[in-house]
Amino acid sequence: MTAVVDGRTAAALRDHAAGLRERLGLAEAPILSATGLWLLLGAVAEAVEEPADRAALEAVLGVPAGDATAAVTALLADPHPAVGAALGGWVRPDLSLLRPVPGPVPVGPLPGQPALDAWAREHTRGLIRAFPLRADPRMLLLLASALVTEPRWRERLATDRDGRLLLEDGLQAVVATEAAGPVGVAGPPTDDGIDVLSVIAAPDLPAADVWRAVDEVVSRRLGGTLAPGSRPSGPLGDGHAWRVTEGVESFVAWQAPEEGAELWTSRLPAWHAEARHELTAAPGVAEAGRGLAGLLPPEALADGLDLRCVQAATATYDADGFRAAAVTALGIRAAGMPSYVDRRVRRVVLTFDRPHALVAVARGGAWEGMPLFHAWVRP
Repeated sequence: MTAVVDGRTAAALRDHAAGLRERLGLAEAPILSATGLWLLLGAVAEAVEEPADRAALEAVLGVPAGDATAAVTALLADPHPAVGAALGGWVRPDLSLLRPVPGPVPVGPLPGQPALDAWAREHTRGLIRAFPLRADPRMLLLLASALVTEPRWRERLATDRDGRLLLEDGLQAVVATEAAGPVGVAGPPTDDGIDVLSVIAAPDLPAADVWRAVDEVVSRRLGGTLAPGSRPSGPLGDGHAWRVTEGVESFVAWQAPEEGAELWTSRLPAWHAEARHELTAAPGVAEAGRGLAGLLPPEALADGLDLRCVQAATATYDADGFRAAAVTALGIRAAGMPSYVDRRVRRVVLTFDRPHALVAVARGGAWEGMPLFHAWVRP
């Protein structure tokens, strides 16, 4: 990773996530990628030239606009082997931007919805099937980020009689935190360079406090002070999510632990979540939108602008690993109704309401003209 991406950037991302959860009430969202939004805002931060808006956006990003854009550029240029990240930009074909969108966002002509859906699928390995914003005649400028990761556990997890996943390796610990007191931590081992940590706190604590405890756990993990079997000082007794027992058990001789060894097991749920988040009111979005609107010709915004920011996200946690993806889209649309013109046309309507044939034919290269599939269709 290049020098422009450092611990300060990671800390800014954690702070941004905390601010987003608090501002939009997303502490209990089933799945969310604050990083997907940060990448999008950071990529275009230098488009925001009005001083007050730039100061507000920089406060959201946690770093100066130029540093944020440089960090996003470096992340895309030096990809993590287990993370896919992409940016996309599209402008309505009949418009010419006053100046290019700054930063690492490639901008092309706005396609139809099928092409946008295909972009989402391509850059999330098929996990996000549909682009979160619809392309319509009022859409002027559309930007998006995509983020996906699919780490696999080093070994497939077993399942207990209640259907919970059994973790007997990796990172399992009890961590004393300032925000939520002692919390349980479990993270299956993976060779993909991704930590997937589950953190459980006492049941009566608000989610916001638990997320602050998670930040503490992550900081300790990154700082090298969180290891398997970590616990608060002194003997470890029963807690809100763990029980401690002692006794004599039988083991196969060659698998037997040392006398007095401490063995950890975590019972984790398998789960799948999908979410759609309205992020138009997220901190920094309005400022970025106004900056981007300044790239559009004034006549396109004669009736004002309609700004939307939406994220589609999905995640699965199972015996094999963790899969998650998000597409975050920011669109600038004309606020008025689209203009139309009258044309005289002839229409020919074919109705296939009885059995008919279908053939799929390949085009191009050695496959030119080859019929790949035939079908007899019965409506």
